[in-house]
Amino acid sequence: MQNVMKETADMPRVFIIVLNWNGIAHTLECLESLSRLTYPDFEIVLVDNGSVDDSVETIRRRFPWVLLIENEQNLGYTGGNNIGMQHALKQGADYVWLLNNDTVVEPDVLGKLVAEAESCPEAGLISPVVRYYDDPEKIQYIGACPDFRTFSINPVTEPAALDDPLVQRNLMLYGTALFIRRSVIETIGFLNERYFAYQEDFDYSLRALRANFRTRVMPDTHILHKESQTSEKGSPFHLFLMTRNIYFLWRDHLRGFRRMVMLWHYLGVMIGHMKYFSEQKNLPVFNACLNGVWAAIRGQGGAPDLKKNSPVWFRSIFRFFISWHPYLWINLFKGNLGQLARSRLPKVQGD
Repeated sequence: MQNVMKETADMPRVFIIVLNWNGIAHTLECLESLSRLTYPDFEIVLVDNGSVDDSVETIRRRFPWVLLIENEQNLGYTGGNNIGMQHALKQGADYVWLLNNDTVVEPDVLGKLVAEAESCPEAGLISPVVRYYDDPEKIQYIGACPDFRTFSINPVTEPAALDDPLVQRNLMLYGTALFIRRSVIETIGFLNERYFAYQEDFDYSLRALRANFRTRVMPDTHILHKESQTSEKGSPFHLFLMTRNIYFLWRDHLRGFRRMVMLWHYLGVMIGHMKYFSEQKNLPVFNACLNGVWAAIRGQGGAPDLKKNSPVWFRSIFRFFISWHPYLWINLFKGNLGQLARSRLPKVQGD
């Protein structure tokens, strides 16, 4: 491989972790782009998450210089990447780059990430701008900021917003191309495997921020990403994890009274979602959302079991909420009844 022929003395060592699960076509294109990186000291660790296609044999034949770790089962984004990260740290990695297998990178991107990290020691997590594979001029992800008052996550939409001090203090990065300093892992640990997939990157960002590391996006550096190639957005699998894990995220990073308020707000939001799915007569997605709520409030993490339903009494309660004055329950749980009532009062002349 070309990069091992270059002088690497005094260069930080980077391990690139690529996770594959039955996505061989995308993985091959990703590895091909990585083979053209110009940064001299890196190693690629391909973690196969129990694929049942010919992924392992194809990767071993096409890219014999890539270190291949085979998991017997799908350990999720968190479990699979954690295995790769553990290997990287044992081998003396200075930085770990978590990279989705459905991405394509330019030859100079890794060098830019290393240079940024070396010039900014307080930056624990760094990400390039993530652009759409099919429309490279369009930004897909920059980052997002949590609003702990409204329990909402607000995506950053313009690179100029990254200069806002409030954004800089609260910037959460996506896991699509997450560049991690070794000391972050040593300080806060690995990805939380309770999440399995989705929201674990935001959780990791908030944990890093709480440990006084900074999060940064490089506006002049980008990678291309094919959106949602591993699990289809809107599928029962995706809906279950998103429904459950957004609750985990807020619960993990709220304390006291705000955590209690969040629970009721969360239930109000989910009643609204389930009302919509019921009206669309999309029973698989409705059940996935309902089962995700049940798993969330019970704290049941890990891989989803889509064949296991919530108890009949729990399902009956939510069917009552969405069939009898659902907007009353939604606004009651979200704490909007007072505002709703004021909006419906007749206006007095002179007000």
